Amino acid sequence: MACGVALAAEPPAVVTLLEGQAVLLRGTARYALAEGVRLQSGDIVELGDKGAALIEFADGCEFNLGPRARVYFAALSPRAAKGGGVSDFYLMQGWSKLASGKSAAPLRITTPVFGLGTTDATAVIQIADGEGAMFVETGEARIAEGFVKASPTSPVRLRGGEFFSRKVETKGTIAARPTPAFIAAMPKPYLDNLPSRIGKYKDREVNPRATGDIVYADVEMWLKAPPEIRRPLMQRFIPKANDLAFRQALVANLRSHPEWDPILFPEKYKPKEPPEPKAVQDAGVRRPSN
Repeated sequence: MACGVALAAEPPAVVTLLEGQAVLLRGTARYALAEGVRLQSGDIVELGDKGAALIEFADGCEFNLGPRARVYFAALSPRAAKGGGVSDFYLMQGWSKLASGKSAAPLRITTPVFGLGTTDATAVIQIADGEGAMFVETGEARIAEGFVKASPTSPVRLRGGEFFSRKVETKGTIAARPTPAFIAAMPKPYLDNLPSRIGKYKDREVNPRATGDIVYADVEMWLKAPPEIRRPLMQRFIPKANDLAFRQALVANLRSHPEWDPILFPEKYKPKEPPEPKAVQDAGVRRPSN
């Protein structure tokens, strides 16, 4: 997928347009997302039912999030990263639209239904209730079915104009055009590409406004996600195990994230004392007198 963070001398991924409710989860705190905020690796962005956010990259890529989007920006890799860095995003639900070009950096987007990767393409994605769909307007995409990262050799190839849809546990299908239901539900701004606004924030950084500490309900979806997501996230939330309410929720949902057990109950994992040598045991036994 073509998108990436800019070089050090250029602005990074920037939120250049925002409508409706939007939350940024960074570290162990909640923030109100705002236009001009620069995203970092590890950020989670969540939009409300009528939310919309345009995220632009200095290499020309645009990532347009729509209603109910939930995205974890696991890794934002610079275009010129040593060894050919790849950005990894996880879209757990909601709408999004990608518009990228050949000069942009590689990007993988993984969803609960499929993983995708492409270069020089424009595509619209919807993820909801165990179903996923993607319409490639222009360019070409590679798709891997399931919660799997896509690669240039992934088996499903989608060309401009084609539509892919899949339900969890079933094989996906390719159609020559998107379904009427998909078109009817698609956010109206997706009918056209929005003009770039990144120049407005090239030399101006906006700090998000903190709105409080994260509670368990804020990150429940992510802590119950596949291990590939929840285990790295666990590391940053370990301090929350000392928060009584957060700890109680972790214990109540331990089956969904068993890797928390050693953190919550470290005494269970302490090494056991080795048994006394047999000679010592024998010396401590009194023989009966005649």
